[in-house]
Amino acid sequence: MNFMNGIVLITGILISVNSGLSSNILAFLPTKARSHYGAFEPLLKELAEKGHNVTVFSPFSMKNPPSSYHHIQVEDEDLAMSFNPFSVAKHFKPILVPFRSWFMWPKFTETILNKPSVQKLIHSEGLHFDLVLFENFYHECFVTLGHKFNASVVQLFPSIPNAGVAQWHRNPYDGSYIPDINTGFCDNMSFIERLTNTVLSFIHTALSSFFYFPKQRDLMDKYFNYTGWETRPSMESMLKNISLTLINTHFSVGTPRPLVPSYIDVAGMHLKPASTLPEDLLNIMNDAPEGVVLFSFGSILKLTQLPKNEFDIFIRQLGKIKQKVLFKWESDTKIDFPPNIIVRKWFPQADILGHPNCVLFVTHGGIHSTEEAIYFGVPMLAISVFGDQLHNSLVMQNRGAAIRIKYSEFTENEFEIALYKMLNDKSFKKKAAELSLTFHDQPIKSLNKAIYWIEYVINHNGAHHLKTAAGELTWYEFLLIDGLFLVVIMRIIITIILWYVGKKLWRRFCLKSKQT
Repeated sequence: MNFMNGIVLITGILISVNSGLSSNILAFLPTKARSHYGAFEPLLKELAEKGHNVTVFSPFSMKNPPSSYHHIQVEDEDLAMSFNPFSVAKHFKPILVPFRSWFMWPKFTETILNKPSVQKLIHSEGLHFDLVLFENFYHECFVTLGHKFNASVVQLFPSIPNAGVAQWHRNPYDGSYIPDINTGFCDNMSFIERLTNTVLSFIHTALSSFFYFPKQRDLMDKYFNYTGWETRPSMESMLKNISLTLINTHFSVGTPRPLVPSYIDVAGMHLKPASTLPEDLLNIMNDAPEGVVLFSFGSILKLTQLPKNEFDIFIRQLGKIKQKVLFKWESDTKIDFPPNIIVRKWFPQADILGHPNCVLFVTHGGIHSTEEAIYFGVPMLAISVFGDQLHNSLVMQNRGAAIRIKYSEFTENEFEIALYKMLNDKSFKKKAAELSLTFHDQPIKSLNKAIYWIEYVINHNGAHHLKTAAGELTWYEFLLIDGLFLVVIMRIIITIILWYVGKKLWRRFCLKSKQT
């Protein structure tokens, strides 16, 4: 039995057994980004445990999945970065971020679409899905799967969407107080920052129509040539037709911002109370009278790419402190680390942060690391390199739960001062604990909220009533440019009339003056 025939048979059996009781859901997550998948996996598992038939296209499989969870292996070639992020960060300019992203990410998207398993899905026949979930991280063309399967679409966004994403549903995006996460700004911006942020919003909306979306349309036309593709609407229309957007944010994690009803904040779906650590790690954590510092730069950044002199700064300064240090280091290179530093290729990060003896998290400030630090109330010393790391860590710093050091401004003196301050100033721990209470104090857990709204979309045939009428307006109608144009025209007409009348009156007055 070949690949697609097997899926058709499984889907058909599940439809007949569970007809009317569950829905058939396709989760299209083919990107090899472990941190992204890890944030969504609990959602997929919970949907399956509630009886929905969940088919997941991903390079990552689930351990002990529910019976109605079906994993389709996507070829897992590395989408390796063609650059050293640490080198790029030294020359980081917020205004250039969109252009770099528009150049780089369509290439990654095309690599994904070229995979045999993805092409088999696109050209499959006989499959039926009620709902398509896909991650929209510069993958707008993936929305086409909704048309192929005649299904409602829910997009998953791994961080805070920028203006380019928000525009399709007219989610408010005012550059004067809503920061673009790639700028590294917070909501208390200076005049220059507000100006830069507003220009970025313009770039993401107006200029993307010329420099980015044509690339996504070309990918759609090249790879999504399934039976019936001739009838599909434009990519822009399909993006506007997305039923629901689940965004990985919350006002305790990011900056407060307005959301339209179809945008739901679900930060921390992967978070849960800490599990018991393995015995060796548990002994290390318990046998540390001064506490433990966790050092990890996540799954994307590799410390092996860090310049040696900067790597040595970390080791030298961490070796001076009284605390034990759990240091995530991916290399097999033999290095003489100080006796207080325990080195491994991987640590159960969340479970360590959840241990009461973890006193500090030295991190890059990625969104999931930030959420975990907030969840467990652990202060952060963030060495932010690029992307949303700069924004996340600045938000935490402004709330008193972190110190942010931009990697582009990193020096040994600054790191030493920040490390000493974080370990000796108890206010950071206090603020982190307060922030944790704010995050936990929600009427419904993020995972349950996401499940509710996904089922709401299914139960209400796409729930298109959640979308505002603003989505149907043209850009000039939405910005009231036509109204402003009318006001300007009226002012010009009134000015001309007044000038003409004034000119006539002046001539008459002058004529009478001469006659007298």
